Amino acid sequence: MADADEAAVQVRQLFDSKAAAWPAKYAARAPLAGRLERLGAAVDRYVAPGGKVLDLGCGTGELARRMAACDLRVTGCDISSQMLGRAMAGDPGGKVTWVQLQPNWHTLPFEAGAFDAVVASSVIEYVDYPLGVLQECARVLSPGGVVLCSAPNLAHPVRWLEWMAAHLTRPWLAGLVRGHSRRLDSYLVYLGLSRQRHRARWWSRTGAQAGLTLLPAAAMARRSPLRLLVLEYR
Repeated sequence: MADADEAAVQVRQLFDSKAAAWPAKYAARAPLAGRLERLGAAVDRYVAPGGKVLDLGCGTGELARRMAACDLRVTGCDISSQMLGRAMAGDPGGKVTWVQLQPNWHTLPFEAGAFDAVVASSVIEYVDYPLGVLQECARVLSPGGVVLCSAPNLAHPVRWLEWMAAHLTRPWLAGLVRGHSRRLDSYLVYLGLSRQRHRARWWSRTGAQAGLTLLPAAAMARRSPLRLLVLEYR
């Protein structure tokens, strides 16, 4: 448990350090702009106007604000106080409810059946116990609700390269390569923390253990490094 708690703190520290530059990634033609539109379209498909959505790991709030603008009642939560602070600053009208989570949270601070959907964009790859996270997502969903989450697409070439690069995080080798480039150091931290990399069949089995059924869904884009998983609570 101590190792899991330490990893969660490291994830928070990683994203705290990225918060200042994070919103720029969602600008037009920026790296995450397409992801925002594809996730937003998926939410539009599964959640009717007026529905309640939890953005789990909301970051600086771009997706949460987009969903709120589409007549959804949105709650955004995150373990990174720096990310969440920027999310709140970008929502002066208070259209989204913002909630701070502790890095080692085990229970979401929401009532059972509170939401019609839970969105977790590039979140579940960082958690120590994905089954527990999915169980909590199921608990806060109303019957027929869905979990929309993105996870690394292992069929994408960039993931093959990351698999090879992950060897650089081994202690005996990391000491030789770290300290030469801030960007490389940050990348190695990311590779060490992005632990949940599985194929759709694994997610289907784990979702079933949490009471969720994996629905047919294509990758976010055929050439995308992310796969969109849609899990329904029945």
